[in-house]
Amino acid sequence: MVRKFFTISCVERMMIFLRQARPHHLIPLVVLLFLLSGCATLPAIMPLDPGRKTAVLEGCRRPFLPGRYRLVHALERVMPDGAKGTAVGVLVANPRTRSFRTALMTIEGFVLFDAEAAETLKVNRAVPPFDAPAFAEALAEDIRLAFFLPGEAPAAWGEGEAGALVCRFDRADGRFVEVLTFKGGVMAIRLYGAGQALLKRVKVTLPEGPGLAETLEIRGGWPPYTLRLRLLESEVLGDDSGPTPRATTSRRGTLRPRKWK
Repeated sequence: MVRKFFTISCVERMMIFLRQARPHHLIPLVVLLFLLSGCATLPAIMPLDPGRKTAVLEGCRRPFLPGRYRLVHALERVMPDGAKGTAVGVLVANPRTRSFRTALMTIEGFVLFDAEAAETLKVNRAVPPFDAPAFAEALAEDIRLAFFLPGEAPAAWGEGEAGALVCRFDRADGRFVEVLTFKGGVMAIRLYGAGQALLKRVKVTLPEGPGLAETLEIRGGWPPYTLRLRLLESEVLGDDSGPTPRATTSRRGTLRPRKWK
């Protein structure tokens, strides 16, 4: 019976569950989310003239960092109950190795959270409420989603909703990432689960340079939250295997090179 339940369509599964549920019982939210996620499908992508492929793919790379950078953002986190928290975020990221180190701190410079990631995630410092393992994992996912290109080449590309240009990337963990460029200078990055349910979305203002969007807005589905980032500084760093550059750039002018200590 259990095997049959999972081989029928998602709509049929929901109907069976609702018929068997007693009227005076509340349906568990977790079960409903599971059934709904099974019914999710990825948005359709319409094919375009193959001659446009190069331009579309170049546009899909634009939100992501082209090299090793140090970024400073003003952060605002909004929870479902409307509670807000602010902080300053510092990120040193290397898209070539898909590694990063990040810190969240108060305006006064007190470090609330410090972590680094390459093949594994390591938390160096975390004060409550930032000491939950789920927070570190979610933040690492947000950073990779917003700043690192999902793959070398998309599995599909073309035209999506509202005439947006779309690149869809398959991930090794079975998830999907879509990069969309809408008319009017707005971009979006979306993360879908293996069941094709939308998990996270990033709204990106059209970057002045690759990976240097002035504002980012990250929305997570469960637990729901909104994270807004406003770029304060950007600094180009030398690759770990090469020399430190002689000059770096910033939204506030030229900065002297520095390394994370």
